[in-house]
Amino acid sequence: MIDLLLAAAFPAKLCPLEAQTLKQAADRIEAHYVLEERAGAIARELREAAQDASSASACADPDAFARDVTKALRETSGDHHFYMERIKDEPQSDWISEWRASGASRGQGVGRVEILPGNIGYIQIRSFFELEPAFRNYRAAFDMVATTHALILDLRGNGGGAPETAWPLQWTFLEKGAPSPMAMQSRNDGVEPREEPSVLWARYGADRPLAILIDKRTFSAPEAVAFTLKTTGRATIIGEPSGGGAHLLDGGFDLNEGFRLHTPTVRPISTLNGSNWEATGVSPDIQVSSEAALDEAVRLLTTKLKQGGA
Repeated sequence: MIDLLLAAAFPAKLCPLEAQTLKQAADRIEAHYVLEERAGAIARELREAAQDASSASACADPDAFARDVTKALRETSGDHHFYMERIKDEPQSDWISEWRASGASRGQGVGRVEILPGNIGYIQIRSFFELEPAFRNYRAAFDMVATTHALILDLRGNGGGAPETAWPLQWTFLEKGAPSPMAMQSRNDGVEPREEPSVLWARYGADRPLAILIDKRTFSAPEAVAFTLKTTGRATIIGEPSGGGAHLLDGGFDLNEGFRLHTPTVRPISTLNGSNWEATGVSPDIQVSSEAALDEAVRLLTTKLKQGGA
C-alpha cells in the first residue's frame, strides 16, 4: 500500500505543501496512467497519504522528497517508469539533459563493434540516444558487419533511452514490409499498430543467425528490441531476465513547488500475442550469467553456422 511506503519514507508527518503535491500527483495519475484499472487505486492511496499532514511539520529536502515519492510509486505500482523530479533553475541541471549531452562522448550509445572468429559480427549498444545524430554511428556499425555470417547484438547493461532509435533497430532484422510486430495502447487513443519506420542504415536482414544478449540491467527500450525479435522468432535471447519496463513516459507534468511528475501513459503490446514485458522482463531462451552470455552466444552461432542453418 502506498500510504505504508510513504509512512516509512517520511517518519514525520508531511507538511501541507508536500500533501498538496501528492494530491496533484494523484489527479494526474488517475487521469492519465496507462493502466486505467490501477490508476484509481494508486491515486486513492496518494490522497490518503496526503491526509496525514500537519501544519506544524517542516517540509523535507525537496530532492529527497522527490526521490522518496518516486521510490514509493515504483514499489507500490510495480511500474518503474514513474518518476518525480525537482525542477531547478540552472540550465542543464536535470539528469535527462545531462544524459543527452553525454551522447557525443559515448558514441551515441554504440560501443564495441568487431568481427569475431568465424565471421561473426558483434555490436554493443550501451544506451539509446536520439535518432539524430545517433543514426550515423549505427550506419557505421552495420556497414562494418554487413558481410558477416551471423551477428551478436549486446544489450547488457543498457538502461534504456529513445524508443525512436530502438524501433528502427528492431526492423534492421525484419523483412521490409512485414506485418508490424508491435502496437501502442494509450488511455485516449486505444490500440494502434506501429508503422514500419525508415531504417537509416544497412538492414542486416531476416535470414542470418542473430543472438541478443541481455541481463537484469537491460531495461525499457533495449527490452523492446529483445522482446520483439524473440516473439517474432527472429533472434535467440541469451543471458539473464531483463528489468521489466515496457511502459512509456509522458513529457512530464508540473506540480506545485517546482516538482514535475512523469507518468507512464502508453504501453507497447505484441500484435502476435497481446503481451509485453512490463514487470516480468524478457525471459532468455538460454539463461546464463551476464558474464557468460557472450561466450554462450559465440558457441551457439558457431554451431548454427556449421550446421548451415539459421
